[in-house]
Order: sequence, then structure tokens, then C-alpha cells
Amino acid sequence: MAKAPSIVVLDPTSLVGEELVPRLAQAYPDARLSYYHSQPGGDHLIVEVAGEARAVPPLADGEDLGQASLVIITATPSRRVRERLSAFFATSSHPACLDLAHPSVLSGPRAFHPQPGGNRVAFPDPALLLPAKVLEALRPLSPRRAFFSVLAPVSVLGGEALDELAAQAVARLSGEKPKSHVLPQTLAFDALPYPENREGGLESDLSALFPDLEVRVHPLLAGVFHAHSLQATVEVAHRAADRDVRHLLAGAGFALHRGRKPLTPSQVAGHAEPLAALLRAEGSTVRLWAAGDHLLLQTQAALEAVQSLVATWVSS
Repeated sequence: MAKAPSIVVLDPTSLVGEELVPRLAQAYPDARLSYYHSQPGGDHLIVEVAGEARAVPPLADGEDLGQASLVIITATPSRRVRERLSAFFATSSHPACLDLAHPSVLSGPRAFHPQPGGNRVAFPDPALLLPAKVLEALRPLSPRRAFFSVLAPVSVLGGEALDELAAQAVARLSGEKPKSHVLPQTLAFDALPYPENREGGLESDLSALFPDLEVRVHPLLAGVFHAHSLQATVEVAHRAADRDVRHLLAGAGFALHRGRKPLTPSQVAGHAEPLAALLRAEGSTVRLWAAGDHLLLQTQAALEAVQSLVATWVSS
């Protein structure tokens, strides 16, 4: 009989935590799920987790994690907790860890899937979710170059950023001066260059995921809540007709947009499947426009990573 995993979730009420926790409970009904918070303040929180009121204590030390099979970090911890977690995982090969925080707690290369046999994975910036999904879909055509214009939603910055965006929209519509504490500046009905942790970071991280491919990424942070979208131009080695590209996109989990009206980001909010509109597949060039709900895309990718990590733990 397979061992039941013990899973620790840090910050289960973060944006991605709220989406992920009920799915974990459904996927692993025999697992022991424990919750801690890693944000400033040392108080127990009484919060709703997966529809139930729960007391979520602060993460005290490594002993809270030592007996776990898997630790999932859903949000960037406070500086003090982040330093402790980094030290803990740097000196211990157990437990497995899925790090969804941005910036990451785990050191080393970023990926959406653990290396074969590996028990640690730190997700890249969530703005790369759609570009990576598009390139995976087109892999059979052997992409050589890819150019992405990416629109990232405010949800990549967390729940407080969403609340602030809503307040900014109300202020602008009321003729008042919007306030910016979490967001880089006023973003309601606006956009600005994506605030990367390091210049060219998205491009270099995508290149690391697809090392045989020349990539260019032009990212923007848009004043929308959850919808992640992009326009892509991909040069491929193997030419394909429109129907072949649509088949590959559908096989990779994209729903195909066939409406007469253009695909807009708001159409995907709250939908698990991303939408893709093929603009043209001509010669060796594929042009498309895609959109997806950032939180649901990240949750699905996280569940796939959890499955790999749990399988590695069970077989060890």
C-alpha cells in the first residue's frame, strides 16, 4: 500500500493557496494537510481554509517541517522566515518542496516541473506560464525563435495588489487621486513595464527552460485582475498548416477561440482552460494570441508538480 503523504502548506489563504488547497484535499484524501503562515506577526490566524474555519499558527522553526513529506510555499514569506527557510532547505535534503513564491525561497534554477528524480522545484515568474505553455504545445514543430509580448495581470503581485487596483479604479472614476502602496504606481486603466527582479530576468529564465531556442520577451504589467495574455510569433523548423497547429494547441490543453469577435483577456477569467486564437501559420512562422486565468494556470501547474514530487517521495 502506498504511503499517504504529509503535506505542509505555507500561507493557505494566499491567492494561489486558496485555489490549491481544496484541490490538494480532493487529489489526496488520505494525506495529512497542515497549514502555517509565514507573514509578519507571530499570532495565530483564524481563517477560512477550503471552506472551514481553521487556526493557522505562525511557522516556528524547522521542526514544523521536518516530519513532512512535502512543503508547499505559496507566497513570499517575511524576510526573517524566508532566511530561516532558505537555510533549512540548504542544509536538509528532506522534505520535498514546491516553491511558488516570487522571489523564490529555494536557490538554483527555476522550472515548472522537478528534474527526474528530484524533490525540489521553484517556479519561475508566473508571467512565464503562458509562454512556456505555448512553446510546449509547439515543441513537435521544433521552434527555433520565439518572440512574446506578455501582459501580466496584477494578481501576480498578490491579494493586496488586487485590492489596491480596485481602490484605484474607484478613485479614478470618482475624480480622486489614486494611492499606490503595493503596486509600483497607479495601474487602474493603465499599464507599465513589468517590474522584473533583475533586468532581462524573464527572458533569461525562459531561455533556461528552452535552452535550444532563441527567445525574446517584452513584458508589461496591465491594470487587469487575473487574465494573463500574450501575442506570440514563433519560427519553427517544421512547417505546419493551420489545422496542424490548432491540433497541437488543443492537445496541450488550450481551448480554441473560434468566435467572430477578437479574443480578449476578460473572456478567460474564472476558466480553467486557456484560450488560443491562431492568427496565422504560414511557412515557418506561427502567430497566435492566447489568454488564460493566471491563478488557475498556476494552480494546475502546481498540481502537476505536486504529483511528480509525491510520486518521487512514495518510490523512495
